[in-house]
Amino acid sequence: MHLRHIVAAADESDAGRQAVRTAIALGSRSSAKVTVLRVATAEATHRAVSVGSGQSENGIDAIAHGYLKRWLEADVLSPNDTPVVELATTAGIPGIEICRFAEDEHADLVVLGRKQHSRMMRLLLGDTADAVARRSLIPCLFTPPRLGEVTEVLTALDGTDRGINVLIEACDFARIAATTLRTITVERTPWSESVQVVSDLPVARSSTLRTKVQEVLLRKNMEAVPLAIRRGDIVERVIAEVKETGVDVLAIGYHRGGPPGVLEAGSTARRLAHVAPCCVLTIPL
Repeated sequence: MHLRHIVAAADESDAGRQAVRTAIALGSRSSAKVTVLRVATAEATHRAVSVGSGQSENGIDAIAHGYLKRWLEADVLSPNDTPVVELATTAGIPGIEICRFAEDEHADLVVLGRKQHSRMMRLLLGDTADAVARRSLIPCLFTPPRLGEVTEVLTALDGTDRGINVLIEACDFARIAATTLRTITVERTPWSESVQVVSDLPVARSSTLRTKVQEVLLRKNMEAVPLAIRRGDIVERVIAEVKETGVDVLAIGYHRGGPPGVLEAGSTARRLAHVAPCCVLTIPL
């Protein structure tokens, strides 16, 4: 991962504000350009054109751009912000337009605020963060509304070669963000046995993964923190590790595609992204 251009998708929510602040902090550390993107719904744009006393589409774009600039200067940006911050506005479905803009502009990372939605809200309104994660071709960082300084990353690994690629990307992110890095893998407990009666010895997959993790960390000049091997339900054990260690970012591999709405029927990574109490870094698989 090389950060040259970061796109921060923002709205006026606390999570949207935090996404911009996090993107600017990462931009400062990596000397990357930061583009703050605001997506208006197509319906709102067309309504403004139809009742706006003859305003053209370009006029509406200028109004939206000016509003975004005033909001950032008043509420988000500080005089000490050092990276070059550009502003952009577009209209459409946010989950589609954010990904389209990032790809067209050759961005290296998308930063987006993440809000908690009930199951019914997801079914009725959808979830922009979920839609972006399912569509994005580049890594995405999803930030909760209240976030302090990012200091530690936890990478969840499944033992596959794709998982090792996730670790490599997470190492690069941790280096850019000047954070430490932990790793975890979860062995599924046989359905007929409880966690308490399963042997404490790791299975062959985890033993091999432990060696690969150490090799990657050595190659990336990262501190060789031992791989945490846990047993049980993957989502429960990873979230428990997040809470116990107090990490700020959970890095996971993420398969693209899948239906919107019902997270319970989705992948493990999708469920982790929804329930994690910290930032989530999704690496496309």
